[in-house]
Amino acid sequence: MGTADKQLIEDEAVQWFVTLRDEDVTEDDRQRFEQWLDADPEHKRAWLEVERVWEGLDLLPGKQALTSESPTVRAASHRSRVPGIAAGAARRTSWRQVMLAACLALALIASWQLVPVGIMADYRSGVGERQTVSLEDGSQIELGTSSAIDVNYSGERRTIKLLTGEAFFTVAKDPARPFVVQAGGGQVAVLGTAFNVKIEDGVTVAVTHNTVEVSAAGDRKRVSEGNLVHYDAKGVSPVKNADLETVQGWRHDQLVFNDAPLNQVIAELQRYRHGRIQLLSGDAGNLRVTAVFDTHRPDAALDTIAESLNLRVYRATNLLVAIAQK
Repeated sequence: MGTADKQLIEDEAVQWFVTLRDEDVTEDDRQRFEQWLDADPEHKRAWLEVERVWEGLDLLPGKQALTSESPTVRAASHRSRVPGIAAGAARRTSWRQVMLAACLALALIASWQLVPVGIMADYRSGVGERQTVSLEDGSQIELGTSSAIDVNYSGERRTIKLLTGEAFFTVAKDPARPFVVQAGGGQVAVLGTAFNVKIEDGVTVAVTHNTVEVSAAGDRKRVSEGNLVHYDAKGVSPVKNADLETVQGWRHDQLVFNDAPLNQVIAELQRYRHGRIQLLSGDAGNLRVTAVFDTHRPDAALDTIAESLNLRVYRATNLLVAIAQK
């Protein structure tokens, strides 16, 4: 399971935890929770983790004071709007819900066991950073935010392992040594071309020049210029047209969204800031967003989205942003 998938399920578990402890909880809420819990073993795992974290908060002062309005939580209010962001409505969120979710989300951040990619990585970029790596054969790799690679060149093959994040590859031709990118249980094999690889709920490969061969789980596809595929443990998806402006936006410090669900937008913005963005309304995650944002200003993007969708941004600490219905 990818990091984005794991966080989405944890977010849903936190949302249910908050909902079930709200004074306005209904029998319909409880039934929908039971359906969610039974839908996937990962839901049950996430729910048990949230309960475990909540029990652990007994050690922290202030757990019993969640009904108090905290001066450290402040709502952001900006008037800028982005055309193309569709609005929607849901139940009002209370201060107690915000603080409860904040407490849980911060504890979950502290409990994450992150893979120490720095130990294995030859090159890596920090949060919100881009880095260009020039290799000995003239190939270049552009690392996106929070990305890491391992480089292994031999006389027969040039192998790059994308450990996490996203990278754009411009490959120098060398017929005697194929260039192979390994990521997420699959690989991309080329001789000389340019393409983008992103690890997120599987792996997406988009080609901007020439052709690559993508293989995973016994499946294999040839992908030509202007197209992309997605692969995971089940295999490689059919080849489809790629919106290269959207795919390559990060290389120009832009995040481009075209009718994307809010859940996906938040997951992408999360990659450009420290801490965690917690969406408190599950229904709001399905709202659609069409916009272009600056990768250096993820918080400004959140404020703009919130204003356009009639949501509210709460900043409990520098590490936690909660988004809720007004």
